[in-house]
Amino acid sequence: MSDSGRVSPEAFLKVVPPLFEAANQSKQSIHLSIKRLVERNLIEGNDEFNASELPLSDVSMKSQFTEVPQGARNKQYDVLVRIKKGHGDSVSKHSTVVKADQLDKFWKDYSSAIKGGMIGLVKKKRTRTRRSGSLRGNERIECSRKWQSARKFLH
Repeated sequence: MSDSGRVSPEAFLKVVPPLFEAANQSKQSIHLSIKRLVERNLIEGNDEFNASELPLSDVSMKSQFTEVPQGARNKQYDVLVRIKKGHGDSVSKHSTVVKADQLDKFWKDYSSAIKGGMIGLVKKKRTRTRRSGSLRGNERIECSRKWQSARKFLH
């Protein structure tokens, strides 16, 4: 198992394209995850994890249409981005922490790296199969001619 731990966002972006290339060649899965990073303080505890006593400490859990009270925090959180390729013994994991103010630039670079690596997801063009009960073009023409001649005969 290859586990690089947390690397800088620039180093992480350099790792993403080769991982996708290797996964496409070996037909392995790639798992991507992005979540808010809250460093857990085991001694003092975090206000974010104590919603029953401190409901105003986690503003992100409130509806976007609810007004944020004056006493609520406006803390910006870092974002944890992870990528994992493979399974079992051949797992390759990489992760990075992106600061909130660097998120826009990182997201542009990250999304372009991911889009470039997802060539295996392009839908293949397939020829349409013939339904069992339908008629082909020539058969349809022949059928309509027979119907027209039958109509003439009946009148």
